Amino acid sequence: MALAKGQYAAFEDVLGPENISADPVILYPYSWRSGLYAGVDKFTPRFEAAVLPGSAEEVQAVVRLCNRFGLQFKASSTGWGPYNDASGPGVIKIDLRRMNRIVEINETNMYAVVEPYVVGAQLQAELMKRGLNCNQCGAGTNCSALPIAAHQGIGHMSQSASYGERNQLALEWVTPEGDIIRLGSLGSSDEWFCGDGPGPSLRGLVRGSVVPLGGLGVYTKAATKIYHWPGPPTFPVEGVSPRYAPSRAPVNFSIGFYSFPSMDKLDEAQRKIGESEIALELMGFNAAMASANMATSNEEDVRLFKEFSKYVQGPCFMIIIAGNSADDFRYKMMVLEQILVETGGKAIPKLLDDPRVAAACMWRWLRSSASIREVFRASGCFGGEVGGTDLFRLMADYIFETGKMKGDLIERGLVYDDGISPFTQSFEHGHFGHGELLIRYMPNPTTFMALVGEFLPQANETAVRDHFGVPGHVFGDAAHEIYGPHCSNYHLWLRRIKGAFDPKGASEGSHYITVKDEQ
Repeated sequence: MALAKGQYAAFEDVLGPENISADPVILYPYSWRSGLYAGVDKFTPRFEAAVLPGSAEEVQAVVRLCNRFGLQFKASSTGWGPYNDASGPGVIKIDLRRMNRIVEINETNMYAVVEPYVVGAQLQAELMKRGLNCNQCGAGTNCSALPIAAHQGIGHMSQSASYGERNQLALEWVTPEGDIIRLGSLGSSDEWFCGDGPGPSLRGLVRGSVVPLGGLGVYTKAATKIYHWPGPPTFPVEGVSPRYAPSRAPVNFSIGFYSFPSMDKLDEAQRKIGESEIALELMGFNAAMASANMATSNEEDVRLFKEFSKYVQGPCFMIIIAGNSADDFRYKMMVLEQILVETGGKAIPKLLDDPRVAAACMWRWLRSSASIREVFRASGCFGGEVGGTDLFRLMADYIFETGKMKGDLIERGLVYDDGISPFTQSFEHGHFGHGELLIRYMPNPTTFMALVGEFLPQANETAVRDHFGVPGHVFGDAAHEIYGPHCSNYHLWLRRIKGAFDPKGASEGSHYITVKDEQ
């Protein structure tokens, strides 16, 4: 369905003619699926129009027009992933790229206020100049820095800089009906320092384990916690992409990559590192992910993976240590060395021996700029079977169980054989866990159908049967209906929230949840 002239004119009156388009040339790129999610169809249903509001008030006007005309809307900021798709006709794309301002950096109270199109690299660069830092979305610093924009908001800095759900403070929210609500301290004092009150909090309503993924209105500003940064205000980066790197690592910084004889030993090491709080960053990269991050070509990626694999004794992690002083750095390194002795952790030879290679890896992992190397490669695309629970080991065991199913896909030649060692990650010095199983494949219909039609259902069955919790990949009606009956029927409550705040179904909810007649 195309917008009627009167409908198009109404949006144009609000935004100006330069900030709306229904031209197919403009709309098709919004509907293109990346290689990772392409599957069988390269395009999702086309949006009726794309609009570019520049303020919360313009977003509000667009949302109210959608309710008035019986249209749906789907908002997105930087837009990595399938969550930005339209599920059918009659949907307006709200592209938030004009809302790209850092509103405030409050150094005293340790928070930053951003609009949706401020990306992680932009905010982090400004913070480092002030001796501060922030969590980075694991998908990359090209993603939004808004703590409620990302899927879970987990990332490379989450060991010492937490993740989206915990970092989100006050919030400005345009509801699906077009009301502007200011949550937390913003609603009572015009200050951004708190996400919960004074008074009752709605933070758990607007996001849960994952955010509503466009299904519950539009988030137009949010405050995020920020953290101390012991490093320099800038890195001396040299060279041209993909061969660029700092000339040296900062003083009192160290990066190491270690493998362990068993998951029990890796678990013990990560627990002890968390208890001692020595790590700035701790990521459970396996050899395949390390080689993908470091390589500057597909040929180099294959060569590095084969070389590293010879020395890996079991599951791995990468750790970055940062000292606030020479004495602090020396103490943290001594603690790390003792933990490695107690758990049998061994460095992989040649991986980080070259100081320039070590500095380059440190820079990429602190900035989360290497994520694109892991995900999109000419030699295949990365897919993740994602687990996330409050119990780190429970999550790791789930990834190992799903890894057995990956072995069958390898034997059938549907995915690459780069091992089944999980990528595991510790947050907040061990208070939360996350894991992914690396699945690298060439996107084609046969592989996609095996992953979606066989692997994912088996993974869901394993999580439910063996009580591994609700993984991070659970979004949309079908997935919620698998897990909800086993978790206090949360899916019924989620539908009631959706129905209460979005009675007309204006906020496109295919990746959140939809209201059914029986509800």
